[in-house]
Amino acid sequence: MIILTGFEPFKNFKKNPSWLVADSLKGEGILSLKVPVSYNKVKNLSMEIIQQYKPEAILSLGLADGRAQISVENLAVNIMDSSSTDNDGFAPHREKIFEDGAEVYTSTIPVFRIVDALREQGIPAYVSYHAGTYVCNALFYSFLYHANKMGMNIPIGFIHLPSTEDMVLKRENRPYVEFETMKRAIKIAIEIIRLSSP
Repeated sequence: MIILTGFEPFKNFKKNPSWLVADSLKGEGILSLKVPVSYNKVKNLSMEIIQQYKPEAILSLGLADGRAQISVENLAVNIMDSSSTDNDGFAPHREKIFEDGAEVYTSTIPVFRIVDALREQGIPAYVSYHAGTYVCNALFYSFLYHANKMGMNIPIGFIHLPSTEDMVLKRENRPYVEFETMKRAIKIAIEIIRLSSP
């Protein structure tokens, strides 16, 4: 089974395409889970998900409003730092996610192969070399941290999605990717991840 996570809405966004895409792909060996936009909650939730479901792979999705393409993340960094709060009202400043964690973990999904496959299908995508320092990165890092601690060698990755077409209707000059295109992209990514599983 593959775990596919998406986030709840946050900041001023009334919806989050990361969850809408994840939810639309549930079934056929995919378990879709909605996760909170909370630094502290995702640290423990990531461990609970691995322990409870023992998945063959984990792919997390997040919203990157303002990006024009789907971005497949290559690195997760051990830092929480944001000038804006999470949904719990927490805005960390240069704090480590886990004191005993590595400074950086590398994605264990075939990042470059996924990006190449998406481009071959006419889907705009690129490799992003780290997932930022907001909750998206905290979740990605936490999954890799706990899997490492448990000695689990499974594909774990993170993909940032742009806003959808309906999210930018009243916002001038904002990039987007159509929802159905993003859904197709994640289907392709999952198939590649399945083929790469140990």
